[in-house]
Amino acid sequence: MKFTKAEIDAVIAASPRTTAPLNKLVLSADHQVRPGGSTSKMSIAELAASILDCGVLQNLIVIKDPRGLFEVCAGGRRLESLNLLMSNGDIPDNYPVPILIVPADKALMASLSENIFHVPMHAADEYLAFSRLLGEGKSVETVAAAFGVTPLVVKRRMKLASVSPKLMDEFRADDISLECLMVLASVDDHEKQEQAWAGLPQWNRRPDYLRQLLTQGDIESDRDPVAKYVTLKAYEKAGGATRRDLFSDDDKKAYLLDAPLLERLAVDKLSKKAKQVRAEGWKWVDVRVRYDRDEYNGHVELRKVRREPTEHEATALAELEAAMQAVQQRLDALEDMDDDDADQDDGAVYQELESEQAALQLRLKAIDDELSVWPADLMTQAGCVVHVGHNGAATVKCGLIRPEDRSAVAHVLTQGTGQTGECGGQGDMLSGPSAKVRPVHSDKLMRRLTAHRVAAVQAELIARPDVALVALTAQLAQKLFLSRDYRYHQQPQVLDVSVTDSQSALQSAADDIEASPAWLRMEAERSAWAQKLPQDLDAVFPWLLAQDQATVLQLLTVAVACSVTGIQGVESPTQRTDVLAQALGLDMRRWWTANGPSYLNHVSKSRVVEVVTEARDINVAAPLAGMKKDAAVVAAELALAGSGWLPRCLRGQAASVAATGEVGTASLDDSHSEADELAESAA
Repeated sequence: MKFTKAEIDAVIAASPRTTAPLNKLVLSADHQVRPGGSTSKMSIAELAASILDCGVLQNLIVIKDPRGLFEVCAGGRRLESLNLLMSNGDIPDNYPVPILIVPADKALMASLSENIFHVPMHAADEYLAFSRLLGEGKSVETVAAAFGVTPLVVKRRMKLASVSPKLMDEFRADDISLECLMVLASVDDHEKQEQAWAGLPQWNRRPDYLRQLLTQGDIESDRDPVAKYVTLKAYEKAGGATRRDLFSDDDKKAYLLDAPLLERLAVDKLSKKAKQVRAEGWKWVDVRVRYDRDEYNGHVELRKVRREPTEHEATALAELEAAMQAVQQRLDALEDMDDDDADQDDGAVYQELESEQAALQLRLKAIDDELSVWPADLMTQAGCVVHVGHNGAATVKCGLIRPEDRSAVAHVLTQGTGQTGECGGQGDMLSGPSAKVRPVHSDKLMRRLTAHRVAAVQAELIARPDVALVALTAQLAQKLFLSRDYRYHQQPQVLDVSVTDSQSALQSAADDIEASPAWLRMEAERSAWAQKLPQDLDAVFPWLLAQDQATVLQLLTVAVACSVTGIQGVESPTQRTDVLAQALGLDMRRWWTANGPSYLNHVSKSRVVEVVTEARDINVAAPLAGMKKDAAVVAAELALAGSGWLPRCLRGQAASVAATGEVGTASLDDSHSEADELAESAA
C-alpha cells in the first residue's frame, strides 16, 4: 500500500509529543527501517557532539511498549548518539528525550516517511555553514568540539567553502567530484582554479592531473632539487613563506613561495662547497643554483687522464683481473654443462659466482676511478661550476675552459707538458664545440620523446590487428629464414617477440608518460584483458581454444602492441618504429603536445625561440629572446597553443627526412600520410 505525504503528516499531527527518560528508550526491532549498526561510528560521534552542544533538536518517533518502555522506530542515530554520551558520562541515564508517540500500526509508515521524505544537506551547504560559524567569531576548536570532529576537519571544510562559487555550483551539479574539489581548494586564487578546471580535457579530469596543472611552476619541498638541497626547515627558519595542502596526507610537504630567498639560501650553502673545490687548484669556481648549459656553451671541457698506478695498485689490479678470469671460467663451465648433468646446487653456485663477479667489477671500477685524474698543469687554466644537481645534492661540473683561456691551454699542450698517461695524445684531453656538433636534443630528452612515440604506436596498434599480425609474422620470418644475412644482426628489431612488456622502459624514459592519453589507453586495455583471462596458467590455452578467432586475434594484437620498443637517446633520420608508424598513419598530435613540462623546460632558451619561429614566425618569436627562460617558456606555450608543432623525431620518418633535405623525391613525398602533411603545414 502506498501512502501519500499528506496522510503521513496527518498521522504525525494527531500524535502526542512529550519527553521520556533515556533509559526507557529502546530501538524497535519490527518498526525500524534502518538496521542497527548501519551508520558509521564517525557519524555517530559527530552527532553526539552536536547533541551535547545543542540538545536533541528533533523528536524521536516511538510506540508504547507493554513493558512500559518506548520503542524507537525513527531516530535510531539520535538514540545511539545519546547512549554514547551516557556511556561517556556526559549525560545521565534519565536524560529527558523529546519523543512523538504514534500508533503501533502506523509506526513502520512513520519510520519510512522520515527516511524517504528527508532531504539530506548537500556537502556544499555543509562547507558553507561551517564557514559561516567561523565567520560569526567561533574558534576552530569550538566548532570542532561541537560537531565531534578534529580541528583539521573543520579547517578542511573551511577550505572547501572558499572554492570559487562558479566551481561550487558545478560541484552541486555533480560535474566536479569531491576529490577534484579538494585539489582546487589547495590554491586560493579563484581565477587560477577556474582556468585549471576549464583547461582539463573531458577524458582526463583526474585529481592527480588537475593537481599537476595547478602546481605547475610551484616550488615543491619534496620534489624541487633546490628546495631539497636547502631543506624546508632551513627555509622556514629564514622566514620563508609556504603554502600547505590541507588535504594532503603528507603533512611535511609544502609549497615554497619565496623563490629569491630559496635561491639566496642555496647560494650561501653552495659557497661553502665552492671553497673546498677552489682549494683543489682550479683557476676559477662559479656558484650557480642551476647549471645552465647555454651559459657555458662556448667552453671547452677538459678530460681526465689515467695516471700510472702505484706498485700497490698495480698488484691489486692484477689480482682482481686474475680473480675475474677465474670466476668467468667457472661460469662458462656451468653454462656448457648438459641439463642431464646439472642439479639444483649448480643453480645456487651460478648465482653465487655472478654475485662474486659483480663485487669484483665494483672493486675494479673503484681503482679505475682513483687512477683517473685531472691533469695538474691544465687545472690551473680550467675551472668548475658548483650547482644543485637533479638529485637535490651539491654537484660539481669540473674541467671547463673559458674561451679566453684556450690559447694558454694550447701553449701548455704544444710544450708537451700535459699529462697524457694511457689515454693517448694530448688532443684527447679536450672536448668542446670544435670536437663535435652539439645535438638539438639531449640523450635524456630524446629518450623522453621517443618513449611517447612508442606509447602512441602501441595505442594505435591495438586497434589494427591486421598490422599487428603482419609485424609479428614479418619478424618471425626474418629470424627463421633471413637470420644469416649480416644485416639481420645489425638492425634493432621493432618487436620484442619474447613478449617483455615495454611498460617499465617507458616509465623510466619519460616521467610524464603515465598522464599521456596513449598510456591511459594501453592501461585500460591491459586491465580489461587481465580481468578477462583465466588466472590459472594452465587454463589460458583451453580458454583461447574456445574463443572465436576475432577474440584470439585481438589478444594477439594487444600482446604485440605491449612489446613494441624503440626508445633511443640519439636523434637520427630514422627510428625503428617508423615502419609501424607509417603503416598506422600515426599522427603524434593526437597523443602529444609541446608545452613546458613535455618539451620547452628541457631545452635551451635559444631552442625555444627556434621552435616558436618554426611554428609561428620570427615576429612572434623575437620578443622571447629578451625574456628570462621561465617567462619565455610561458610565452612560447601560448604561441604554440593549437599550432600542432612537433619536434622532428615525432613527425615520422617521411616528414623528418623531407624536412632535412636528405631525400626529396616525388615518390617519398607521395608517401606522406595525411597526418604528416597536416603536421608539416602546422609547423
